[in-house]
Amino acid sequence: MVKQSMKKYNIQSIIDWLYRISTLKWFNYLQDALIAAFPIIVVNGFLETILQALMTDNGFFVVIFHLEHFVASNAVLINQLTVLVQLLQVFANTIIAVQFSRNVIKSLDNNIACGAMAAFSFIILSIKLGQNHELIFLIHGVTFALLTGLGVSKCFDFFRVEVNKDDNDYQNALIATLTNIKPILCIIFCVLILKILNFEIDSN
Repeated sequence: MVKQSMKKYNIQSIIDWLYRISTLKWFNYLQDALIAAFPIIVVNGFLETILQALMTDNGFFVVIFHLEHFVASNAVLINQLTVLVQLLQVFANTIIAVQFSRNVIKSLDNNIACGAMAAFSFIILSIKLGQNHELIFLIHGVTFALLTGLGVSKCFDFFRVEVNKDDNDYQNALIATLTNIKPILCIIFCVLILKILNFEIDSN
């Protein structure tokens, strides 16, 4: 009886803990961001499954059905599919960064500008020059996308200025425009600093 009551208590405490997490606004922000990128994640997972099972030397179907000749004769197709999978991963994580930043930001007036800067920051930080000066996309994960969106939204919130919406004059419109310029310049400066540091680390 004691063991059953303890087990029941532990399960109930886990359920209560999960329910408290689900009611947090940050959890809802994360959930909305993942839902927005879910269709791309599904397509990317399907293509990556095909790539790993059918188009690699040690793939499941390649080993079972002896398709080594098929893999060797379709190297161009395999390379194109690999690039497509990587681009879809970058695209999905960019959507997560954009949606998360737009959810976190407090001012709805800066919502579009915040999402655009989140996409810009994530893409620039995901691009790297190769040895032959070709563009290479670094596959950053969801955590990096969330941190990028969070940083961009907090930058917009830091420079936020309250504008009286009752007065539809040119002065308020000018204030709202200038309010967006400060965080945009700050974000561009921070992204450039991070890219320079990344370049120095790679060079050394």
